[in-house]
Amino acid sequence: MGEGREGGTTMRVRGTTERTGRPGHWRWLLTLALMVPVVALVTPAASAWERAEVESVLDGYVRDVRPPGAALVVLAGGTPRTLVRGEDGAGRPVDADTLFRIGSMSKAFTALAVLQQVDAGRFGLTDPVVDVLPDFRMGDPGHRSITVRDLLTHRSGISAVAKEYAARPAGSPAEVVESVAGHSLAAEPGTRTEYSNTGYGILARIVEVSSGTEFNAYLRQRVFAPLGMTSTTSTNLCDARPDGLTNGFSAVLALRLAVPEMPGTCAGSGGIVSTATDMGRWLAFQLGDGTSAATGERLLREPTLRSMHDVPDRAGEYGFGWRDTSAESDTEPFVGHGGTLATYASSIEFSPRTGTGAVALTNAAGEPTLLTHNAIAALDGGPRQAITNPYDGVNIFLAALSGVVLILGCVGLLRARRWAGRRTDTTGRGIVLRLAPLVLSGLLGTLLPVLVGALMGLVDIVSYRLVLWLFPMVYVLGTAIVLSCVAVVVARLTRLRAARRAGAAVAGPHPVTQTV
Repeated sequence: MGEGREGGTTMRVRGTTERTGRPGHWRWLLTLALMVPVVALVTPAASAWERAEVESVLDGYVRDVRPPGAALVVLAGGTPRTLVRGEDGAGRPVDADTLFRIGSMSKAFTALAVLQQVDAGRFGLTDPVVDVLPDFRMGDPGHRSITVRDLLTHRSGISAVAKEYAARPAGSPAEVVESVAGHSLAAEPGTRTEYSNTGYGILARIVEVSSGTEFNAYLRQRVFAPLGMTSTTSTNLCDARPDGLTNGFSAVLALRLAVPEMPGTCAGSGGIVSTATDMGRWLAFQLGDGTSAATGERLLREPTLRSMHDVPDRAGEYGFGWRDTSAESDTEPFVGHGGTLATYASSIEFSPRTGTGAVALTNAAGEPTLLTHNAIAALDGGPRQAITNPYDGVNIFLAALSGVVLILGCVGLLRARRWAGRRTDTTGRGIVLRLAPLVLSGLLGTLLPVLVGALMGLVDIVSYRLVLWLFPMVYVLGTAIVLSCVAVVVARLTRLRAARRAGAAVAGPHPVTQTV
């Protein structure tokens, strides 16, 4: 699209030259010739923005997914531009400087810090982690073959021992390393891609040991400041609240409730808090040559920066803090990453070929990758994807199931008298057996969060907390099951007791009539 508009401008200039190309107009010809490259540089980005309906893409996402607040940054051949919608957790209008949690988009910053150490010659990507980080140890001897590259690409085999949401989450990169001591590997290092937040926490510790600087301070001094990301901070705990950050939102059907973020470990893996303005600078850096546009400082060698984006073609594979986010309908690769926490969701994507990119920041769960993808598609003319909220279907199903449970509970209450009337002569053991299914169902309701957590790979008490933040409608369904079962059991026992008393009164002693 940009090439077509540029060509059109050149043709118009060429046509003017042919019509007015007389010796007396050489100054005008020279002026027009000098203007051609300026027009060619400025026109594509401006025209693309005006014609691509990027605003309608954002409005469609906000309408269909319903985040209370959202910011969209788009970069297309020039300065990043920002669109905002809605409000933050304190009810203030969102602007370009509103703080958002960016979740796992933080991993690319950790990867950058690691590659800075590689560029400085402190260690290599194929070096074993135990050589770079002497305090790294596990119960599985295979951990000695884990390389720095394995951690960056999620091929370390550490994923199964991740305890990011433990009752006492690790509060620093050093504690993340300690948390894996004694654990076994889920796979042999280098053989299988297994997404691991813990692995990136270990990478943060590697940066600390290599640089001699606490990880968050390192990011502030060596990454954020050089890039001009003056409002961006990094935290070790997912629920830490830097100054100015408000609560995000949890979704309960159509309701959006401002709640604190779920506690967890985010050191090196998901703890960055940033703004649309700052993330626009980060996006521009990714599409540059490794030099900061804000300060002129070189953060990485250009080949090293490009290696970050070199994502293998195999499905599910991972680069250095980046992955291939292309859809099946795309005709070219996209590089990007999402960031999902309990109360915030974000996405960054860009096309290495066209240099077009987008960042989406929202303060509620959703699918912001659809927003960035469609914004880029609108600018470059590619296919768009349908906007859907992945949580809507789950919540509607759970709400419908809760309604069915409550209806069945009401039916059970209405039929309690009939049930009791048929069992006035049943023994106590028989009654217990008759009520056992309801009792077991009520127990199932109390354990429902644990069962859902098990489906998500969690098998301990922490699943109660995780499910509460991510799928609160599970608690609604569990409550409906427990209330219905308890109510029906109580109603049946009450009616049975009343029926037996009535029966005993009818069958009691009769008056004796004497005949003389």
